[in-house]
Amino acid sequence: GMQLFGAGFIVTPEEAQKLGLGRSEGLERHIRPYRNGRDLAQSPRGVLAIDLFGLALEEVKSRFPEVYQWLLERVKPERDQNNRASYRDNWWIFGEPRKVMRRALAGLTRYIVTVETAKHRVFTFLDQEILPDNMLVNIASDDAYHLGVLSSRIHVVWALAAGGDLGGNTPRYNKTRCFEPFPFPACDEAQTALIRERAELLDAHRKRQQALHPGLGLTDMYNVLEKLRAGETLKAKERIIHDQGLAAMLKQLHDDLDAAVFAAYGWPMTLTDQEILARLTALNRERVQEEKEGVIRWLRP
Repeated sequence: GMQLFGAGFIVTPEEAQKLGLGRSEGLERHIRPYRNGRDLAQSPRGVLAIDLFGLALEEVKSRFPEVYQWLLERVKPERDQNNRASYRDNWWIFGEPRKVMRRALAGLTRYIVTVETAKHRVFTFLDQEILPDNMLVNIASDDAYHLGVLSSRIHVVWALAAGGDLGGNTPRYNKTRCFEPFPFPACDEAQTALIRERAELLDAHRKRQQALHPGLGLTDMYNVLEKLRAGETLKAKERIIHDQGLAAMLKQLHDDLDAAVFAAYGWPMTLTDQEILARLTALNRERVQEEKEGVIRWLRP
């Protein structure tokens, strides 16, 4: 995701209105909702980011003078102290605006994200208008089939084994180790449709419960889910989270999704984590050999 290099890029909805959002034509394309890892793991702050990627400085001055002054006073002094010339010279634009990622997301209505470093490996959809922070790993697909496979126990076991760990029970999702070598199942249309359907239900459930209970975070929901799976007794606060997040239903949705993904691989759900890893590693080797022979099951757009 984006690396801003300037706290002044972040604004509240009230500040955005004062800068002309809803009044200045076209500004809605440049002041957009913004999410970081904490927004996803806990609950969204509701902030926006000023994203002037693609605009020359003179164009910002003439079209959005209030925005220009805001950044001139709040971002430029910080950027002037930066050692990198490109950051100093282009102070009105994010330090790392992610041109490649923007091209990948073009035309999509939503995309898949996961927090790079998090206790629980959770994947969810974000609307295309939302700008992701650099601590979010973003996957340019709006297909719930991909969300479903990534959310399955099979992929989570792989990701926890392949990714790093910063210590303190905070696994890291390294895209070159966790995502790129991961072998997706070779599904038929019916299997793909079932995974897609169950992933949509899972994503909708979490979003619905968080909308009903604004303070409900994904980390809280998955802490309770973990205790349910372990058969542990919930404390009073956890019982509240259980009821707000409908955690028993969340568990059932994950179980149903896992059943569909295991079936797509043709594997029994009774496999241990080590057996899953052994089979995925073998499947990865098969895919490597297939590609050497010209059989490409997955080609990036």
